[in-house]
Amino acid sequence: MTTIRDVAKEAGVSIASVSFAINGTGSISDETRKKILDVVEKLNYRPNAAAKGLVSGKVKTIGLIMPQPGTDFFAFADSEILEGIGITASTMGFNVLLSWEKDQGKSGIWDLIHEGLVRGLTFLLPSNDLATYRKLNDMNFPFVLMSRPPEGINCNWVDVDNMDAAYQATLAFIRAGHKRIAFVSPGPVEYLVSKDRLAGYRLALTNHGLAYDPSCVYESNGNMEQGKDAFEQFMKLDDPPTAVLAGANMLALGILEAAGDAGIQNIALITFDNSELAKSYNISAIDIPRGIIAREATNVLLRKIAQTTRTEPDSVVIPSEIVYRQTFQPADRV
Repeated sequence: MTTIRDVAKEAGVSIASVSFAINGTGSISDETRKKILDVVEKLNYRPNAAAKGLVSGKVKTIGLIMPQPGTDFFAFADSEILEGIGITASTMGFNVLLSWEKDQGKSGIWDLIHEGLVRGLTFLLPSNDLATYRKLNDMNFPFVLMSRPPEGINCNWVDVDNMDAAYQATLAFIRAGHKRIAFVSPGPVEYLVSKDRLAGYRLALTNHGLAYDPSCVYESNGNMEQGKDAFEQFMKLDDPPTAVLAGANMLALGILEAAGDAGIQNIALITFDNSELAKSYNISAIDIPRGIIAREATNVLLRKIAQTTRTEPDSVVIPSEIVYRQTFQPADRV
């Protein structure tokens, strides 16, 4: 059976160009379009039913690109995200197709697009896959990031202001009298979410006359064991921190366990994500409304799919807030 790859190879063009020619979309010349369609006829290529449906507008499926199960970042893709996207999409008559990213840029999205299985994509990924986002923009294919886009990428996105959230949490510690405040990243610092939260933490220190000390920063992958290790490393310092801002819930649990093992009863701790874990362990948390982020991202995507002409990208910042619980302690109590 002839595939779209066979047509692209025979015509000497990209798969995307073949898709554009068949669908009557995209920015290719009339000469290239005719060349491709001649090859389509020569090879007797017939797009599959899904692709035909995409052209006719009958395919009502969007894709959600997520981290592979088993990875540390997969914990971010919780039921709130899935429910928010699923309910919003189904209300508008759309289904949701899930695809895992095995390695950066290797999520199989091009097969989804070229085989006509989806009409738009939402991304919930920590990595900054500039090449993929640029290519999607060049194709004028609708997509939305549930994160701030990397520099140089002009696209639709929905998220909280992670930099400001970290700033406000650090400021809360400062106002409570803490002068040595530690930060544990939710993932590698090349991830934008880690970079933004670290930047907010540093800016709050600088703006309030407190020195930034790299020994009070721990780069993690977001798991519990690294939370424990971070706290143990902090406690070995000559002047250990009296407060910790954790980038993720599992880190906060590890910090609490390490503090308990060390016989420390009171701890000043704020974590990102006001999940059921944070609630059950009475941990102060920055509430990231993932359900709202997911619903708004889906609404943005469905609006873009419905538009017949290219429009300026939408950027939506969702408010966050700190929920104070037992782990928020003033400096004179730790």
